[in-house]
Amino acid sequence: MNNYQLMITADDKQVVLERILQVTRYRGFLISGINAKVNTGTNIGTIELLVRSERPIELLVDQINKLIDIKEVKVDNSAS
Repeated sequence: MNNYQLMITADDKQVVLERILQVTRYRGFLISGINAKVNTGTNIGTIELLVRSERPIELLVDQINKLIDIKEVKVDNSAS
């Protein structure tokens, strides 16, 4: 099983985290850890998501990028 670390930048809205978690589950990825922070000055949130799966990470990244409040998704390859 492959491990991945995603760094997600998104608007600070209540539903963003819920949508990310739904997409992660629907795409067959298991969540190993999560850390979320909000920059109150800019209302931008940063979510660090640790996931595991046999599936290619691009399947998840592409779907998260389609969510309306997402600004950027980066994959940290050193976690694999």
